Amino acid sequence: MLTPHHLTLLRQDLRTLAHIEYQEVENELLDHYAMLTEQKMETGQVFEYASANAWKELGEGIGLQQIQEEFIKNIRKQISSRHLEILKSYFRWPTVIGTLFICGLVYQLSTVLGPKTIYIVTQFLFLSPGLILIYALVRKEHRHTDTRKLAWQYMNSRANIPTAFLQFNNMLPFFLNNEDKPTPFLLMHPSISTGLACVLLIYTLTFMELYRENFSYKTAH
Repeated sequence: MLTPHHLTLLRQDLRTLAHIEYQEVENELLDHYAMLTEQKMETGQVFEYASANAWKELGEGIGLQQIQEEFIKNIRKQISSRHLEILKSYFRWPTVIGTLFICGLVYQLSTVLGPKTIYIVTQFLFLSPGLILIYALVRKEHRHTDTRKLAWQYMNSRANIPTAFLQFNNMLPFFLNNEDKPTPFLLMHPSISTGLACVLLIYTLTFMELYRENFSYKTAH
């Protein structure tokens, strides 16, 4: 009974009155909204009254916003759990063999390249999660209206952790002595720098895996 124009009006209600931002939520709610509107039109109500009554039955703007908030909470929990699962997988059999190989390779390179070079590599690895975000930004992932936007937001918040640690490392020497150009802590301790390089490399790999993941709303059973 609903025309394409009617559906456009219903969709507009969801976007402007309930501020529904995510496509998956919008499509699901539109189905319910359209079904209720059609049911009321079958009783003789004109579209305007039928849609208004269906809107009230759906819970209006506040009720629909709660559905969207539940969707966001659900997806964010999935993303966080999946990221932790990916991270743990690097220390489980048989993937742990690859992890040990990576760490061993980093250690061997550190003995060949020297403290200064491994320090520069570590500095770069601190920024590597952010580079993945820049790639996602170029692809306009933050403008999506589906779960990719929530994944981008999560990764953005987690990428700030190594960046903040890098800034702390660069500022720490200024507080520990009075030299004009103090030596960075990680440059003074190449073994710690090597260990961090290994950790950051694995952390970056988890970001790359998470970036390729797809998420969808899952209801509780």
